[in-house]
Amino acid sequence: MCRFSSIVVMGALATISAGVACAQQSAPPQLEASTSPLQIKHIRFTATPPPATAMEMTQPYTRSQAIVTLADGSERSFPLSYEILHRSGDFLSGGYAGLVVDKTGAPILESAATEDGRARGPFAAAGADGTSLLNVPGSKAAGVAGHTLFMVNHVEYATEATNVDPTKPPVELYGQLPMSMNLTTIDQDPATGALSPVALKTIDMASVQGLWIPCNSSISPWMTHLGSEEYEPDAQAFQQRPLDAMNLYLGTLGKTAAEGGANPYDYGHIVEVKVGGDGTTSVAKRFAMGRLAFEHGEVMPDRRTVYFGDDGDDVIRAMFVADKPEDLSAGVLYAARWVQSSAVDFGAARLEWIRLGHATDAEIRQLVASGIRFSDIWETAGADAAKAVPEGASESRPLYVYSGTGGATGLTYYRLKPGMEKAAAFLETRRYAAWRGATTEFTKMEGQAHNAADKKLYTAMSFIRKGMIDGQNASRPRDDIALSGDQKDLVCGAVYESAMSGGQKDTDGGLIDSDWVATDMKVLIHGARQPKNAKVGRYDKCDTERIANPDNIRYSDVMRTLFVGEDSNNHLNNFTWAVDIDTRMAVRIFSAPAGAENTGLGVYSDINGHAYVTGNLQHPGAAEDLKSYPDAIKRDLRALVDQRSIVGYLRGMPAMTR
Repeated sequence: MCRFSSIVVMGALATISAGVACAQQSAPPQLEASTSPLQIKHIRFTATPPPATAMEMTQPYTRSQAIVTLADGSERSFPLSYEILHRSGDFLSGGYAGLVVDKTGAPILESAATEDGRARGPFAAAGADGTSLLNVPGSKAAGVAGHTLFMVNHVEYATEATNVDPTKPPVELYGQLPMSMNLTTIDQDPATGALSPVALKTIDMASVQGLWIPCNSSISPWMTHLGSEEYEPDAQAFQQRPLDAMNLYLGTLGKTAAEGGANPYDYGHIVEVKVGGDGTTSVAKRFAMGRLAFEHGEVMPDRRTVYFGDDGDDVIRAMFVADKPEDLSAGVLYAARWVQSSAVDFGAARLEWIRLGHATDAEIRQLVASGIRFSDIWETAGADAAKAVPEGASESRPLYVYSGTGGATGLTYYRLKPGMEKAAAFLETRRYAAWRGATTEFTKMEGQAHNAADKKLYTAMSFIRKGMIDGQNASRPRDDIALSGDQKDLVCGAVYESAMSGGQKDTDGGLIDSDWVATDMKVLIHGARQPKNAKVGRYDKCDTERIANPDNIRYSDVMRTLFVGEDSNNHLNNFTWAVDIDTRMAVRIFSAPAGAENTGLGVYSDINGHAYVTGNLQHPGAAEDLKSYPDAIKRDLRALVDQRSIVGYLRGMPAMTR
């Protein structure tokens, strides 16, 4: 279905384009009602061609089919279609999709002041991101004819909005507003599998002080939504100045944490949302899991071990082992050391794990509530530490880590203050991991996925650059990762594979209480520079026929397929790929509008007799994402793109099992 925004006014060309897109959608395939999933031996997908026309460059589409080999050896073909549930600004019974609100639930009508000025609201952020389609036991909704499902989706950020001063250009809004999560009530047609949104509300985040830049997400084995807060606010920077994006939420504009304003340590956490059968929600930030630029948390089959993406440059690889299954409120946090065994072919290494500490949510929340500050944990100085801090120079260590939003990443000397180990481990996780000797040269570590049958972990490294490259370490004090090869290949990114096993010990000799410990990293699939004789993708810097800059990844045990969504400025149109894990062949199954990122990726092999791949489109046609392209793209083509984000899904497949 297609809708036009009730509160976001688009330009005439974009509105016309949206109407064309609605008119051109073909009727979705009709599946037979099924009482049991198909028993399959194999699945493969036919390829969706890359865009060949301006119209295709501006629209979301799939031309793929799922070819299923059944247990008896016969084949069946299922055409896929992409269906839109809602766009940013759409009104559904109860609320507007992507609406940015304060702690009372009221729309925020004006941003805080920025260098560009103030932006005028209300804001319907075009940043649809992490999505969970939840088949909650006992779910009911009055007036709904089919099965009732719930969908939780993040809104990561707003791109830009009109300046309150009409004589000035639009205001860039990344990191300038609090963000939100939506809960959509979904009607599932039992016969066809079609999903229809019937109600939407903004999930109340007041109990956790609001939501900061939520990114990717996953579903826990116990059917909760595990969200994330990315690019955590740098507590050193925001000790001295207000965190006004979150002050807008709290109603404390202009105040630092010490003055009663937003506290940076309240943000940068895994966020767990439980949805009841009646649509009620409860929210918890998992302080015991540390504080990073979280991409999302991926829970292993033991329901205790969790891996994270830490998005940015000069970041870490982290693992959490909960004390109890299905309870993420207490556990042990670890950081990895890359011990390189090969520099070629995107590199390979074994992993060593450094124990950072054990904590409970309650302990760390109490530290935050007590008013702990960055300066209570660390003493810092520039490169000339001996002169700057002569009395503590011998206790200082040089670290080079991503500092978070608002800070400056560079070589800095740190001295950990006495008794602050736990505070550092769980509130300053990346800095403390570096202090303990973990590898901090990873770049753009994004999605995580796992293959339970083969005991494999998959990790998307979207861009491989800077400190990961041999000879590019600059002033970084560690040089664990030193990859060789063509940097124009490496920057296109890769998905790495790790074996997992039990009986592993940390670097202190302690046994890690998990049978799902990643022991190595080696490349599974990667991108490459665009060939000079490429017949398609004239604007692409990375090979149009291969993945580029993988971000969201999801694995299906039933399909034995890794689904990969791109976030690339090296492909004008980002794609979603289906990777056969046995042959390692990647097939394009979806194309996004120019400038849009593929987000919200999820794979569901059986929800009441139907299978789905969820997939959202974030910031289509955003000026920031198209600025490096020629005017024919960044001006003319962009004018044809509907710049509202989309929450949607691929349908057409029946439920499957092996």
